[in-house]
Amino acid sequence: MKRMIVSVFAALLLMSLPAVAAGPGDGIPTTPSTGAQTTVRSGFAGKSETTITGLVVDQSGQPLLDVNVKLYMGGLLATEQLTSSDGSFEFSELIDYGSDITIDLWFVPPTDELVMENVLLKESSAALQHKIYSKCVKRTRLDPITDVVIKLYDLDSRVEMLKRKGCIE
Repeated sequence: MKRMIVSVFAALLLMSLPAVAAGPGDGIPTTPSTGAQTTVRSGFAGKSETTITGLVVDQSGQPLLDVNVKLYMGGLLATEQLTSSDGSFEFSELIDYGSDITIDLWFVPPTDELVMENVLLKESSAALQHKIYSKCVKRTRLDPITDVVIKLYDLDSRVEMLKRKGCIE
């Protein structure tokens, strides 16, 4: 209940801030899943049909069925779906790249054996200013076509990985 109240408060706070153009087109170099670095054209802002696709696998690389993938925009659940038998998912959403909101994905496994994962696609200026997301939260740049591959871990493996990255002691 406390988390829900905090989420609602954060969403209201983020929605009350002035909009700043962000997203594709701000001239920031990106590295797509192919590994090649590209720079998105500047000046792109406004609503755009955005396709977010991905694959969710376990520690050994096997596809995970029925992982609940949730897309949040401005702290509010925009849509959700379960991964298919090959571990894939796909969202097509109209996203306003000019709005200053946080957009992220949550991956909720079907059992308690694996740990949830969060991927930040776009961070609002308020989230940046207040350092809401740690450096240890996975980030992927949101573009009109965005592809992510997520590996879910058991708790012990996740803790070890975070220790190696210097996220926890």
